Amino acid sequence: MAPSGVAGWSGPWRRFAVTFMATSAAGLVGVAALLFLIDPFDSGRSPVARPPGVPAPDVETSATSRLENASRGRDHAFQAAIIGNSRIQALEPENLSDATGIPFVSLVIQASRSREQLAVLDWFIRHREAPPKAIIIGLDMPWCDDRVSMSPTDPFPFWLYDRSRVAYLEGLLRYSVLAEYVPRYLGYLFGLRDRARPDGYWDYEPVYKKLGYDSPERRQKLQGPDAEVEVNLTGRFGAAEALAERLANLPPETTVFLVRPPVYVTGLGAAGSDQAKTDAACRAVHAALAAGRANTYLIDWRVDRPETRSPDGFIDHTHYRKSVARMIEAEIAAILKKVQAPGS
Repeated sequence: MAPSGVAGWSGPWRRFAVTFMATSAAGLVGVAALLFLIDPFDSGRSPVARPPGVPAPDVETSATSRLENASRGRDHAFQAAIIGNSRIQALEPENLSDATGIPFVSLVIQASRSREQLAVLDWFIRHREAPPKAIIIGLDMPWCDDRVSMSPTDPFPFWLYDRSRVAYLEGLLRYSVLAEYVPRYLGYLFGLRDRARPDGYWDYEPVYKKLGYDSPERRQKLQGPDAEVEVNLTGRFGAAEALAERLANLPPETTVFLVRPPVYVTGLGAAGSDQAKTDAACRAVHAALAAGRANTYLIDWRVDRPETRSPDGFIDHTHYRKSVARMIEAEIAAILKKVQAPGS
């Protein structure tokens, strides 16, 4: 005669447990299949074909572009992209498109570092049916790191940009997707919500103004040193090396702009400081990146020049205003028009 506990497990309790587990597994598979079909971030993985587009966020935040750029990056309406963080965000795709005739999209990820930006670059390239006309990459200080790094404070959905469908499904299976993003996306599909701006541009100046960055006290802080200083004296530049691998695999007809964004002159670091040594070494690495690939241009605004000495052009040490952005856009557009000209 079997012990009572074993007899109990082999009886009704066993049937209950098996039924419970089978039902749970079937439910999980069903939810995963439903999420895959809905594709709430418009990654293009669903077998149900839909034109690119995602709902506009209730409030524009630094987190929204992390999700929305999966849709923008696969949108074939765009033939050129701006990739980076808020230090390149002021460049407006519409201005570049108007000036060059090439449709640009901004795939900026605020507060991101090299790992997030490489993921977005890879995603954009994978989803082109024809070679991109141009790619602009903002090379701020995270691209001077000794290794590929990611933001320690702002999570990024790498699963959304991953090649693996398993990783994608694992990322989808979370409560926030089911409770928040699926209803939002379905609302957009049924015409109840507006579409997020297709070209991804987000004007940060009104946001900074609300935060008081136009006050005399804030402007006075420009005259002091930048509090966010990054130093790399190792002689290794792993982030730039990872970018070099990507650039080497780009189609030769794609024009690449490596933009070192401007900083207010007091943010450059004192001569001889570790910050200045890092910047000088990194500048040489970035210049070598550009020199190592044809059809690649280094646009270096991280220098002492009249525009970087004008407080009117800056919000803080590393975020510049539209007046400066327009000049960078003009420099890029002039090169692109020359490259695209017949017989060039």
